[in-house]
Amino acid sequence: MEKSYFLSMTFNNIVFQGRNQAYGAYTLRKAYANNITRAAILATALFSGALVVPLVENIIFADEQEKLTKHKNKVIELTGVKLPDLPPIEPEPAKSAPVAPPAPQENVATEKFVKIKVVDDQTTTTEDVPEQSLLSTKNIGTTTIEGELPAAPSIATEPPVGINGGGGTDATTSNEPYVYVEVMPEFEGGHKALMSYLGRKLKYPRQAQSAGVDGTVVVTFVVGTNGQISDVNVLKGLGFGTEEEAIRVIESMPNWKPGRQNGRTVPVRYTLPIRFSLK
Repeated sequence: MEKSYFLSMTFNNIVFQGRNQAYGAYTLRKAYANNITRAAILATALFSGALVVPLVENIIFADEQEKLTKHKNKVIELTGVKLPDLPPIEPEPAKSAPVAPPAPQENVATEKFVKIKVVDDQTTTTEDVPEQSLLSTKNIGTTTIEGELPAAPSIATEPPVGINGGGGTDATTSNEPYVYVEVMPEFEGGHKALMSYLGRKLKYPRQAQSAGVDGTVVVTFVVGTNGQISDVNVLKGLGFGTEEEAIRVIESMPNWKPGRQNGRTVPVRYTLPIRFSLK
């Protein structure tokens, strides 16, 4: 393979004739051949070292690895050691299930059960069907036994749970208010009329204005069967006279339309948020 003419010093001398040859491209072109040779030698040495080093390491340290392996696998046998004799383990006896004592035979009055069959008038029957009064007071069995009448079982019934969780009593027998009914109570004129009423009657307390209090007071009250408001309480307040003002306005409201459950009026507990805004 012929050497490239463009990389020869003759070509470089011609190109850089009359130019600065102390540094720059001329120096790089001049040292190019030597740099290529050094790089090839260094790459070959590194590649050869990567292949040769593991082989040399296996040869040098083969004896030590073999010693370590033999040392790990060495079994030490104990001689002359006598272990004490252990007592034989006896199996535990099988536990038998407890046998319940037989129930005592009571002499209870029993009436034989007779299956009713439909027959014509000419057929004669040999068994008489017991009366209903006998069946209601005696046990029913396969034979008729004369004895003591069985004790009548006592049936304890619990009152059903009502809608309001009050044990099944309705509004006529219990004063416990409902929380939710079929027809909820309503202010006369609807929600819009209620907001208008609150806007007219509600007065912002001076203490709340001075303190810059702004927020919502949540009030709960009971609307009775006649629509009258009672049992007014504050669930969430702001202080500075806002709670007292909310209670005053609620207690002064006219009667509402009462709530209805199953077609009758019932007391209902109602929750109403009242907004106090400085704006």
